[in-house]
Amino acid sequence: MKLKSLMLTSLLVLVLLVTIVDYIYLQHKTRNQFVELQALIEREHNLNADWGRLQIEHSTLVNNSRIEKQAKNQLGMKLPESEHILNIKR
Repeated sequence: MKLKSLMLTSLLVLVLLVTIVDYIYLQHKTRNQFVELQALIEREHNLNADWGRLQIEHSTLVNNSRIEKQAKNQLGMKLPESEHILNIKR
């Protein structure tokens, strides 16, 4: 009888130790995943800020008046005179 009681106690202690080690492991894993999540959230924030800056830059670069000004100044282009314009009818 005493042997059965000792074996049962040993088994319960073993189960308790396994449960404690598993709990500690899961807590550690959860903390690591939370740190990774925070890093990803910060990266997302930075990427959204970059995207906003790129959209502003794009809208500036495709502005028609800016393109026309650069075509005149850098490429020496000009609007054609009315006698050089052909109208094609279908």
